[in-house]
Amino acid sequence: MISLGLQKLLIRSYVGIKLSLLFWLYAFSGLLLFGIGPALLTVAELYHRHHWHYDKITLAEGWQLFKSHFKLGNLYFYLFAGITIILAYNLFLSVQTQGLIFIITDFILIFALLILVSMFHFGIWLQARYKIALATTLKLSFIQFFNNFLEVLKLLAGFVAIMLITYKFPGLLLFGTVPALLLWTAYVSKKWYTKLETVI
Repeated sequence: MISLGLQKLLIRSYVGIKLSLLFWLYAFSGLLLFGIGPALLTVAELYHRHHWHYDKITLAEGWQLFKSHFKLGNLYFYLFAGITIILAYNLFLSVQTQGLIFIITDFILIFALLILVSMFHFGIWLQARYKIALATTLKLSFIQFFNNFLEVLKLLAGFVAIMLITYKFPGLLLFGTVPALLLWTAYVSKKWYTKLETVI
């Protein structure tokens, strides 16, 4: 039993490391600027197709997926990045201004940023699983945020934990942080996918 559990842990760790290295390879192949979005979609789809079957997750298959996701991945990434930068800049200005109205504005902006972070990760998996239009992805990820707020809290708490661990061990940024964020999103969203598949 112990050896089986250890084997399972080692396999999952290896898959996480492999996905992380593939992510950075694809991201740098797009010079980061044009590689991060497609690389995220690629890694998510590779895991969706093969789960913990590490031998089936290959560089060649990932490269084909990366090329197919190149346009949508960049559009998706920069759509969210652009909105996030605008909201974050407005939050930066708002927190420097005193008054009740600005405190309320701060909370609204923070809530909007949390929605964006959640929607971004939800949308990656919706694309990986269902290959749907961008507009549909945005609608479903927005609905998912409000579908079960406890799951959103679990998602965000997991993100905070992963980032704190990464801060403590910076090497994880190369060897595990990105797939950890993606796989945590997939885990938290399992009930939503089951519900969604009954109506698709």
